[in-house]
Amino acid sequence: MKDLDYNLHSHTFRCGHAEGEDEEYVLAAIKQGFTHMGFSDHVFLPGIFAPRMRGDISMLDDYVNSVKRLREKYKGKIDIHLGFEAEYMKEFAHYYKHLLDDGIIDYLIMGQHCYYKDGKTYWYTSGTSTEEAVKHYTDDLIEGMRSGLFLYVAHPDFFMLYSNSFEPYHEEASRRIAKAAKELDIPLEINVSKARRYPKGEFNPKELLIYPYPPFWEIVGQEGCKVVFGVDAHSPSHYQTADYDTFLKLVKDYDLNLIRHCPLD
Repeated sequence: MKDLDYNLHSHTFRCGHAEGEDEEYVLAAIKQGFTHMGFSDHVFLPGIFAPRMRGDISMLDDYVNSVKRLREKYKGKIDIHLGFEAEYMKEFAHYYKHLLDDGIIDYLIMGQHCYYKDGKTYWYTSGTSTEEAVKHYTDDLIEGMRSGLFLYVAHPDFFMLYSNSFEPYHEEASRRIAKAAKELDIPLEINVSKARRYPKGEFNPKELLIYPYPPFWEIVGQEGCKVVFGVDAHSPSHYQTADYDTFLKLVKDYDLNLIRHCPLD
């Protein structure tokens, strides 16, 4: 894309719900014109078995070695960065810090899908009302922002997946997230994976609500938060099929403070 040189949100087959070889993602990023791309597969967690959600911890060395090999192979054509998309869970904060401080990975992005309890992970809607789930999600997200572990927040409007209307508590959650992002100077990601779009491609509040959710981004614009771009590629083809038009429209309509160059540069 013109004047946008990065995508740091790409998965690999190791998570169990993505497809394609690692090198195919690199070639797709180059074809799309990016000069920076990052692998950020769902983090492998010690002691957690979550097939089709995240890879096993035993895959860590293969993941790291594969990305580093591609980094060398494509040096001069594209800068390849190594990271993870991870939920903030205080029980794993020390592990995340180890990954970063020991140079095993370059960065973490926070993608808050689930929480940790009694040795297992659970979706936020497990056994609770939607309002309670949104508050739990928001509390954890802001705690994660304050941890200093994450480069940016992936799909911060993920909580709209739990709902079929924008209620006052959704607005409150949106405002809390935006104010925290502004205070802490941590960017929020507009996620452009078409797999998560509203059914007909055009925002209509009477349809299924799914991110990126315009009322959330209107609040982000009002608060003046920094914004980043993420393909959230689960297939090499997603580099070509991502909803770039929706992304550009949101940036224009709400005068969003977009970071146009790789935040790792």
